[in-house]
Amino acid sequence: MAIRRTLLIALLVFALAGWAGAASKRRAAESCGGCHAAHRTDQGSCAACHRGDPAALRKEIAHQRLLSGQAAEHARADAPAVAEGRRLVERLACRRCHVVGGSGNRLATDLDRVAWKREQSELARSLAVPVENMPRFGLDDRQAEPVIAFLLQNADTESADATYRVRFSGASAKGDSTFEKHCGGCHRALVTDGPLGRGSAGPNLSGLFSAFYPATAPGSRHWTAETLGKWLENPRSVRPRAAMRPVRLEAGELERLVEEMQASAPKSTTPRKEAAGR
Repeated sequence: MAIRRTLLIALLVFALAGWAGAASKRRAAESCGGCHAAHRTDQGSCAACHRGDPAALRKEIAHQRLLSGQAAEHARADAPAVAEGRRLVERLACRRCHVVGGSGNRLATDLDRVAWKREQSELARSLAVPVENMPRFGLDDRQAEPVIAFLLQNADTESADATYRVRFSGASAKGDSTFEKHCGGCHRALVTDGPLGRGSAGPNLSGLFSAFYPATAPGSRHWTAETLGKWLENPRSVRPRAAMRPVRLEAGELERLVEEMQASAPKSTTPRKEAAGR
C-alpha cells in the first residue's frame, strides 16, 4: 500500500509539473501575443531576444528590462545590427578603456559584466550623454541600438554585476603631472592613477600606447614614445595642416609624459572568441 501511494504521488507531481509548464507557455503566448504579432519564432521564446517576462499578464511586469528595436537583435549571430555595432565599437575605440568581448583595457567599466544587467535606456543614455572623461561620440538612438546589440551579444549573462567599481591608485598628484601641465588644457586621458586633463578641443588620449587606440600616428600607425616625441616637437612638420602647436618640453619631461601615458595602457584582458549569438 505504501509503495502504491508513493507511485501515485510521484505521478501526480509529474502531471502537475507538466500542466504548470504548459500553462506557463500558454500564458506567455497570451501575454505577448495579445499585443504583438509573432516573429522569428525560430529564435525561441520572446524573452530570448526581448528579455522581459513573457509569462506576466501585467504590462509593467511583462516589459521589465525590455529590449526593443535593433537592440533585440543581439540573439542573432548574423544580425546586421550586431555587425554595425561591432563596426562602431571598433571605430570609436571603446576598448581603449573598456573590456568588450573579453578584450580591452581595464581603465573603466568592464562592459562584459554590467551590460546584461542594465536597462536599454541606461545603456543608450551612457552613449548619448557620457560621464565625465568619456569621449562624447554624439551617437543618437539609431546608432546606439546596434552598439547595445553587440555589447549584449558578448556580455557575460552568468556572472553579470548590477554595479561595477573602478578603483584608481591615486599614486601621483595632478600638480606634478606633465600631462596636466602641457596637454591637459586641450586633452583628457584616463590612466591607472585616475583621470587627467580638463580640455575637449583635442582627442581623448586614454590608452594612447595600447593596441586598442586608433592608429592615428603619422603613417596611420599606432603611437609610440618615439612618434609622440616627434609629434610634440613640431606637429606641422609631420602633418602640415595640424591645428596643434609645438610643445616645448624641458629635459626629462618627455620621459615623464611617456611614463604617465603608459599608465593609460595597462595589461589588457586575454581576448576571447566573440559570442555566436544567444
